[in-house]
Amino acid sequence: MSIWVDANGWPVPPYLLLGCLALEILYFRGWSIILGGLQAKKAAGFLRTTGQTGATTGKVQWTIWHWRAIFFACALLTFLLTASAPIDILSARLLWVHMVQHLLLIGVVAPLFIAAAPVLPFWLGLARWARRMLKVCVSVKIRRALFRIGDWPLLPTVSCVLLIAGFWVWHWPPLYDLALTNSAIHDWLEHTTFLAVSMLFWSQIILTPPFHARRGHLARLGYIGIAIIQNLMLAIILGFAQAPLYAPYAHLALGSSNFTALQDQRLGAGIMWTFGDLPFGITFAVLVHQWLTLQLGKDGEVTLAEKQSA
Repeated sequence: MSIWVDANGWPVPPYLLLGCLALEILYFRGWSIILGGLQAKKAAGFLRTTGQTGATTGKVQWTIWHWRAIFFACALLTFLLTASAPIDILSARLLWVHMVQHLLLIGVVAPLFIAAAPVLPFWLGLARWARRMLKVCVSVKIRRALFRIGDWPLLPTVSCVLLIAGFWVWHWPPLYDLALTNSAIHDWLEHTTFLAVSMLFWSQIILTPPFHARRGHLARLGYIGIAIIQNLMLAIILGFAQAPLYAPYAHLALGSSNFTALQDQRLGAGIMWTFGDLPFGITFAVLVHQWLTLQLGKDGEVTLAEKQSA
């Protein structure tokens, strides 16, 4: 059987293609409404200068929303890549490919989706009658209750714990083996869990309107550090194990090239150790840069105030 298409002859399952298409239409419909509002404010002259750079908030927002659209498109394309037949078929044969699939979901799809700030475009992308119907059907009390329930997993500490728990639970050999032998559990439980907990985690690291960061730069740096450490710990366990930890790969990772299951496992650990930490490392560097810029800006304001008072 060719690895380029699945058993039904599709390179990507059609329900995923249709789902991604629906999300894309919804997002970019709302995105165009947001840009139209910014364009109207620009035409009306409602632009304010920001700081000493002379830049305007309208121009900044215009640029940011263009980047968010790029992030959203990249998130969808990467998601379709992870669900494509070649990766899905090979992930059942080789652990290192399965590891790449997981890392793409956790470290690429989730942060790009959060960086796209999809909540407002999705809401505005709905037809007006649909928005009105939702407001009418869902009472104020129900909305408040949902906000309270949804607010708990968005707590930074809780989201960090959920990421670690979801990551380690699904790499526990009995569950990992079960997912490998059951496509429904693999696709709908394991991968959905990875996406859900990673998006919760990244929503506390990356600013995504209309939500606001609940912790400062140093706290977010700490959460990134914890994510890197737990990733390294699992990579060490996999890399230094003296026997294959996952039974299905003990039989499937053998070939004419004498590529053993243990070598396959160690290659997966190496990928996790290096490329798996790359998104976290990049985010860590960006947060450090932002924090230093903020501190230098505060120092500059203090110096200017001292000169004026003198």
